[in-house]
Amino acid sequence: MFTGIPVAAQPGGRVVAWALRLLVVAGIVAIAVGWAQASNTVEVSSQVDWAPVGLAGAAVVAAGLLGSVLVARQAVAIRLGHLTPYIAEPAAAPVPLTAAAVTAGAAEPLVAAGSMARFHRASCALTAGKPVRPESRQAHEQAGRRPCGVCAP
Repeated sequence: MFTGIPVAAQPGGRVVAWALRLLVVAGIVAIAVGWAQASNTVEVSSQVDWAPVGLAGAAVVAAGLLGSVLVARQAVAIRLGHLTPYIAEPAAAPVPLTAAAVTAGAAEPLVAAGSMARFHRASCALTAGKPVRPESRQAHEQAGRRPCGVCAP
């Protein structure tokens, strides 16, 4: 049950963690016992008698590992919940309009940095936080840039 507190930090949480570890160890022991007993005989009927022990051991190991994964997922979700308020959305830097962008008749300026191979709309997420400058479509094409495939300027 998700209570908002990691299992290890809950009362008895360490007991749950150790119980899962012991469950995995018990499953491995059951697999080893089933294998050892089945391999000590040449009669197939005797070997088949130990197969359920090995299968039960495999099921116990799977249950223990599944429980461990669920506990770990809960811990990650809680830590993410604590960190979410500190994760800020990157603010897009305002791009000043130039005479070239205005005269080109663009409703939104086309921007790129000197090292970029593609030009973008000013609102494109791929330019957020990058030092881009607006230019006309013709200037971008003369610089050898192609239109962005995401914002499709």
